[in-house]
Amino acid sequence: MKYKIKIAALILSFLFWSCDIEPEITDSYSDEVAWSSEENLELYLNTFYPLIGQSYYSPAVGLDANTDILKMNSPTDYQNLMAYGSIEITSASNPLGNWNWGYSWIRTCNEFLDGLKKNGDKLDPLIVKRAEGEVRWFRAHVYFELAKRYGGQAILFDDLPKEEHHPLSTSEVTWSFIEKDLDFAALNLPNKGEVPLGKLTKGAAYGLKARVMLYAERWKKASDAAKEVMDMGQYGLYPSYADLFKLRRSANINNPESIVEFGFTSPDFGYSFDYFYTPPGDQGYSQVSPTENLVSSYQMADGSSFDWDNPAHKDSPYANREERFYASILYNGSEWKGRNIETFVNGVDGFAVGGGTTSTGYYMRKLFDGSVKTQDVGFEPGELTYYYMRYAEILLIYGEAMAQQDNLVEALKALNEVRERAGFTQLVDASTKKGFMDLLHHERKIELAFEGHRYWDLRRWGLASDILGNLQWEGTKITKIDDSNFEYEVLNIDNGRNHNFPDRYNRFPIPTVELQRNPLIKQFPEWE
Repeated sequence: MKYKIKIAALILSFLFWSCDIEPEITDSYSDEVAWSSEENLELYLNTFYPLIGQSYYSPAVGLDANTDILKMNSPTDYQNLMAYGSIEITSASNPLGNWNWGYSWIRTCNEFLDGLKKNGDKLDPLIVKRAEGEVRWFRAHVYFELAKRYGGQAILFDDLPKEEHHPLSTSEVTWSFIEKDLDFAALNLPNKGEVPLGKLTKGAAYGLKARVMLYAERWKKASDAAKEVMDMGQYGLYPSYADLFKLRRSANINNPESIVEFGFTSPDFGYSFDYFYTPPGDQGYSQVSPTENLVSSYQMADGSSFDWDNPAHKDSPYANREERFYASILYNGSEWKGRNIETFVNGVDGFAVGGGTTSTGYYMRKLFDGSVKTQDVGFEPGELTYYYMRYAEILLIYGEAMAQQDNLVEALKALNEVRERAGFTQLVDASTKKGFMDLLHHERKIELAFEGHRYWDLRRWGLASDILGNLQWEGTKITKIDDSNFEYEVLNIDNGRNHNFPDRYNRFPIPTVELQRNPLIKQFPEWE
């Protein structure tokens, strides 16, 4: 057997591991080379890391554009066509599916584990256990991505397949399979600080287990796993929400909030995210915009709700808002790259429909590098940090899981810790589980905006059909009166079209090609 290790993966390895080695450069490695040393084992392991962030936040933003918080600016983008029902999810075509991708990676994981089993006696036993823990973490990640799309059901492979066809497992068996992989990873992965930045740790294993168990509605296991992370003493909230998303790997800053991350370095290994999503005044392509639905959800600095019907709010809609608003949204008048954003009609970044500029009156600020005046010097490959998982999510998982176990005291404590970092001094309270969940729904929407959680959250809460099926995207058309005065008009930007989210979208269909080649699998009833 040959273990393929692409040259690009060799470059990636130096981002994660600083060993002074000179590997043989070729398009593949034999068993003897792949398992001959710890250094070559690390090169092999690092080929799995692109699973968690190689494209920076582009997939997350694209996914959030399937919800109420972002809108793609080109009418022909698939997210818009799906929203209006021009493109539908079917067993033959699913832009959000990952069946082939997922099982291809699962086989890759199992090939590694099979090779490790056969050749691990050549290496230090502790290193072998850590390597197995890493790859079983990645396998758990891939199975989780499948499970959340296909109702928790999956074809489970604990090893390389020996039979041609395999049935679907039940959702309970799938969740337990993923849990078993993560328990092994938690037992055998090192603590933060014991391996180079970016490598998987015990915190990564317990953190992903908390996320998985939340989706599985195994509330006690979710809260227990989250508490493991909280009690490690290695993680916490970064002091500034805004600055958290400006950190570079090259700065070598101790960031307690990062549990799993993917680092970039420019120009050798960067990303083009800013080029595609920043405003036209930055010389960007402006492919996506936050909706008024999201912008109105950001609270005032005192914790009260923003309301366009409040005359003071309408007169100065972007004054005295919470800190995360200013960290996340570029609005008309924002100071940005040495200039002021102009989203008014006929402004440099002005409101328009058809693509190339904002269709909502807003742009993202979070996730962009605002330190470079791209309008003057152009774009270089980006090098900010991608967070697959951060401590704020752990607190929100813990809060939700504890509320589902009727422990509102602990749930509110975790929720308020996230809000305190956001600058709020007034604690929120709830006397019922429903009251807490309303707060939790809001907090995840704001805290995790543009990070790819919203679509899956709405589905797992049973709210997607109601919110996305009845959604009307809103934007704010701004007309400039003079240099100090503007007129704001909140309007529907769908041109009267209805949104489309059938109930069956809560579980994606099994692809037609899988049904044709695997006689042990039947289509889900709602898709027959």
